[in-house]
This record gives sequence, C-alpha cells and structure tokens, in this order.
Amino acid sequence: MSREVMSMDRFTEIKRQLEIGISVNQICRNLNCSDRTVRLIRDNKMTSPVDRKNNFTGPIWSEQADWQLVMREVVEGHALKLIWEERFAKHVGYKAFLDQFHKKHPEYRMSPSVHRYFAPGERCEVDYAGDTIAWIDLSTGQFFESQVFIGILGFSQKIFAEATTDQKGQNFVQSHTRMYNSFGGVPWLTVPDCLKQGVSRTHLYDPNINKSYQAMAIDFGTAIAPARPAKPKDKSLVEGAVKIVIRLYRWRYRGRIATSLVEINVRLTEVTQIINTRPHTRFKISRDESWLKQEKQALRALPEGSYEYATFKTATIHDDCYIAVDDSYYSCPKQYRREKVNVKITDLKIEVFYDLNRIALHLHNKNKSGERVTDLSHLPANAQAYHEATPQNTLSQAKFLSADLYSLIEELFKENTLWNLRRAIGLVRKSRSEIEKIGNVRAKENIKTAVEKMRLFNKFRVAYFEEILSQLRLQVPQATSTKIERQPNPNLRHTGDAQLALVIDNETLTTN
Repeated sequence: MSREVMSMDRFTEIKRQLEIGISVNQICRNLNCSDRTVRLIRDNKMTSPVDRKNNFTGPIWSEQADWQLVMREVVEGHALKLIWEERFAKHVGYKAFLDQFHKKHPEYRMSPSVHRYFAPGERCEVDYAGDTIAWIDLSTGQFFESQVFIGILGFSQKIFAEATTDQKGQNFVQSHTRMYNSFGGVPWLTVPDCLKQGVSRTHLYDPNINKSYQAMAIDFGTAIAPARPAKPKDKSLVEGAVKIVIRLYRWRYRGRIATSLVEINVRLTEVTQIINTRPHTRFKISRDESWLKQEKQALRALPEGSYEYATFKTATIHDDCYIAVDDSYYSCPKQYRREKVNVKITDLKIEVFYDLNRIALHLHNKNKSGERVTDLSHLPANAQAYHEATPQNTLSQAKFLSADLYSLIEELFKENTLWNLRRAIGLVRKSRSEIEKIGNVRAKENIKTAVEKMRLFNKFRVAYFEEILSQLRLQVPQATSTKIERQPNPNLRHTGDAQLALVIDNETLTTN
C-alpha cells in the first residue's frame, strides 16, 4: 500500500494538537500517522506542503533555462507559445513549459474564460490592431506607420489581415470587401468596433451606422452589429486574432523593417497562412480545413461584380434646378426645387434620391471646375427652349455677319455648346458693333483677320477678339481706285454705238 501524501489540512492538524500538549503517541493514534512524521513536524524539520511547492526547483530543463531572457521577450510583447516553439519545444511540452513559467510568474496566469459557439457562416468580427507596423521609403528616408485591419470568422476562426495607409472610411470599407473575397463568401453578421468609419453614433440598443458602411453591408447582404463601447469581450475573437497576428509578425520579422506597404502585406499574408494552416493541438484540424469543410458553403454568395465605394451627402436643389457636388453642378427635376435630397457619390456616377426614390442620375464629372452637368428634361419649358434655341440663333446671326465667324462658332459649339454659348454671343455682339462703326465691307475684312489671328494663337476670348478689332480699326485703309466703268445697257437705243459709252473717273467727266 502506497504511503498517503501529506496534505495541508493534515499538516495543520498535527501542528495544532502539538501546540495544545497532546502526546506524540496519542496524535499517531488520532490521525493514523507515523510517530516519525509527528516528531519531524514537532522539531520543525518538515515544512508544509505549500512551502515545499513554493520552494520546488523544478525539472533539470527548468534549472538550465534562461528565464530572464524568456521574461524579457514576454515584456517585449512576444507570445509564450512562440518562445516555447523556438527555445523549448525539443525538451518539453507546451503545457509543462507553461506550468513552470506560471510557478515563477503567477501574475501572468490567464483568468478563466467562457467559450462561445457560433454556427458556420453566422458571424465575422473585424477590428484594427492597436499597434502599427512601420516601413521606410528608401528614396526619401521617411518613416510611415501602416494600420493593420484584421477580420476573423466565428466558426472556423479563419483570419484575414492586411495593412493600409490609414483608417479612413474608404480604406475601412474596401478592407471589408477584400476580406469577404478572401473568405469566399459573406457571413450573416459582421461585428465591428465603434469606429467613426463604421458607427456614426453609438447607442446601446440602436446605434447609427455610417451611410457608406451601411451601403456596403446592403450590397453584400450582411448585417452590421457593432460591439458595445468599451466592451472588448463583445468581439473577443478578433481581439485574440489581433494578438496572434501581430505577435507572430513581430517575432518572425524582428529586426527587419519593411520598405513598402506591399512588402508588409506580403508578410501579413505569410503570417496568416501559417496561422490558418497550423493544426489545432487537440482537435488536429486547422482553421483552413474547418473553413473549407464546414463554413465556406454556409456563407452567403458574393455579389456579382466589384463593389464601388460610395459616399453620401445632403444637398438642397437650388431655384435653377442644380445641386453642388464636388465643385460641379448637376441638374435635378424642376418639381423638387428647394427640397433637400440625399446624394450618393461614387467614382463613376452621381445619384440623387428624394424619399428613397432616385430622381436623377449623372456621370461623375472629375474636372471639379464649376461645370454644369445638365439633363434638359429636368429643366422648365422656358429653360429648355433657351438651351435648345439660343445656340441655333447665335449660329444664324454669325452666318449673316461673317462666314469666318460662323465657322469658328460652329467649332466651339461642337466642342461644348453650353460652355461656349456666352463666348459665342459675345463674339457676335462685338462683330455687329464693328460693322456699325466702320461699315460692312471693311468690318468683314477685320473680322476675318481677327478670327485667323485667334486660330493662330489658339486664344478664343471675346476680350482678345475686341482688342484685335480695335487695332485693325486704327490702321489707315489702303487707297482704292474709284474708277467706274459703265457697261452698255441693252434696253436703251443706240446701245450698239460705242460712242455712247460713258467713262467716269475722279479727274474727268465726259458727256456727249
């Protein structure tokens, strides 16, 4: 029969009976223990089980380990499992290594936790890592800090990670789209942190989701359920994923700094691949295998085509039926003048909504120079008549005044009718004024010369046109002969007689 191990309660009871004066033999009979044990305790030659546990030196490998180096790496933020893999995996198992470490540093012992279970395809949690990853531009020597976006599926716990330049709304939404593409589908629920890029107003029961973020969720068919403020356990999966990814990244690439954002993303892909393909120590199945066998088919299908990031703003339709968006103006139906509308802005188009109904659609003008993008059907009848008739009327006037001016205005209208309309009106007005001042014949010559000069210098401005005409007007016209040769009139008598021909010049007048 094996000897019973001395417990703390048994040790305390022996000490108590010795203190109240009970004899050694009586204690042996009372507690069924040997007299040697009682004497050792009486003579303070046997310590309590707690003292023996605290004074236990551990196995040989533990005595030979450099625990100061281990502690320094832990303080630097490296994971215990990574330290064990590199330094102790050949000598001892991970559980034994943890036991020895926690005996020496009990303050690092993890608190109890509750495991949460999620169905396949049910949940995805996203967050930015608190730590940034630095990289250096070799051409300038400047350092930059990249933000690390991390997402994790709830069931298989497959991890996605990428680095971006910042945490602004566009990068935040586009990181989601790349994450869904990496997962091969869309989870039913996406759980972000309460970032301004995702949640415009926090609330315990009814938070306001950012419009751009909500538009992305609608397009992909997922619901947004942000975690409560200051409640990291609401997204504990991604909190753990952040630690796993960042620690492994810093461990593998310690002492090596990246030279571009692309290089950081290549490294993050390698890190996540290692994590996702590593088999679980107990279940012997990796995150990728769990995702491929059970979760991928449970995810919602990805939408067709690539997602186009959109921003939203509120605008008021002015009396001229236009709204201002990105330093350009876009027309809206006349019946909605002075109404507030919602504007959806993408890289390709501008959509205007009133009470959830789309009332206007335009191509996005990228010039940002105050141009007007007009759909004539949006304007009142008189405005439509102005836009449609005025260019034709201007062309008709130009054709009557000068063929060269008509050709120039026609080319300007082909380039952009509305943009050059006021310029054409100015050219016609200055031409008419010139004819009134110096007469039709000379004015047409001056207009022709001015048009040729504007074409030569590719400078089509009314002020420049007026300046040229003024200079030409000041020039002295060349003397022209006033000699008139009268032709015979066949309706008069004696038209065959050459003597009846009259010749009139400036100097002599001869009559028969």
